[in-house]
Formats: sequence, C-alpha cells, structure tokens
Amino acid sequence: MSQVNITSGGVITAITKVPWMLFIIGFLLVAEYMQISLEGTVGYTFITVAVVVLFIEMFKSGDVTPISFLLDQFWAVLTVILASGLLTYLYFVTGKEPTFFHWIGFAIILADALLNPFNSFRTALRNFDVPG
Repeated sequence: MSQVNITSGGVITAITKVPWMLFIIGFLLVAEYMQISLEGTVGYTFITVAVVVLFIEMFKSGDVTPISFLLDQFWAVLTVILASGLLTYLYFVTGKEPTFFHWIGFAIILADALLNPFNSFRTALRNFDVPG
C-alpha cells in the first residue's frame, strides 16, 4: 500500500507564521518615536503596506487548523489592544490629534480582527461541504 505525504514549506509556511498586523503597529510606533510625520510619501507608503498586510492576513485566514485559527485570533485581539493603546496615548498623553493615516491603520487593524474569523469560518464550511 502506498502512502502519500503532502507537506508545504518555504515561503507559504513563513507567511503563515508571522503576525503581519504587528508591522502596522510597529510602523506607527516607529513614526511616533522618531517624530516622523505621516504626511506625504511616508503616509502613502504606510497605507500601501497596510493594505498588503491586510491581504496577507486574509490569505492566512484561509488555513482552518485549530491552532492557526486560535493564534490568528490571539494576534488579532492583541493588535486591537495595542492599536487602542496607541490611539489613547496619542490623544490623551501627547495631546495630538490622530491623523488620517493613523485612522486608516486602525481601520485596517479592526477590519483584520473582524473579517478574518468570518473568512476562516466560510473556508471551514466550504471544506466540509456544508450547503449554504
């Protein structure tokens, strides 16, 4: 009797292991720490990176193993907490108004936290041939 083993490796495995939304938080933290204005090219680069990260996270949420789903949820909740903390810090501690670019980053983080569980659930239903 023959046995078939399917393994994946390389780039796809590396993509699924990285919590990509932390790059958005990191970008905002570095910009705040180094006093870099998000206006102009830096802001548009940030939006581009954030949209690419959102697509990568949506791609990752198609993997429906229980561990990957729980890790994805953990990182989504953690990034929402960190983004809320950064927003609170900007507004109440430094007295700055968050810019348009901050709000776009926060919206993408919330979209990730809300849409990825739905995508995982939809993928699981499709894989189990549930009609609907």
